[in-house]
Amino acid sequence: MKKEIIIIVIILLSNFIFGQEQKKKLQYINMSSFSQAKNTESYFNKYTKNNSRESNGGSLEINTIQGIKFFEVFSISVGISVDWNIDKTFLSTPLIIDLRIFSSKNNKPGFFTYIQTGQNIKWSDSFAGNGVTAKLGAGYIFTENNNASFYFDLFKKSKQIKTSEFQNNGYYTLTGFGISLGIIFK
Repeated sequence: MKKEIIIIVIILLSNFIFGQEQKKKLQYINMSSFSQAKNTESYFNKYTKNNSRESNGGSLEINTIQGIKFFEVFSISVGISVDWNIDKTFLSTPLIIDLRIFSSKNNKPGFFTYIQTGQNIKWSDSFAGNGVTAKLGAGYIFTENNNASFYFDLFKKSKQIKTSEFQNNGYYTLTGFGISLGIIFK
């Protein structure tokens, strides 16, 4: 995991090393969003009540990514998210990798699609432990000005988390759908 992080940091820093001619092909991208998701399925992988899967609860998430946009239509970014699950009341903080494809250049109004995946980090007892997260979504950049562009997206999210409180039950697995509102800083 450390090697992958070092490689990503080198890629991000390379944006500042290239000359003016290369900057036309590479751009810095900084996106932040606030998301809300509704769980459609949640269960423990070792135990479920009456062998059924629950669909209650949801999550609130703050997400920020920073990366490089290639040829103004493809980006690769790294970031961090703070995700609060309302049903089981735990916080998780996944370190994420994000890949996006944009239909328009220079963050002008247009569609985009993305995939995110990441590993949860355990900072303290209040930020629950191990697990992975993944998100697949599509959105639209709906306005822009000199400093920022605004967007919304719809996504499907899945997450696994193992907490000390529920360790005998295995990973707590969530699947849900949600919406995000965000800003792209220029």
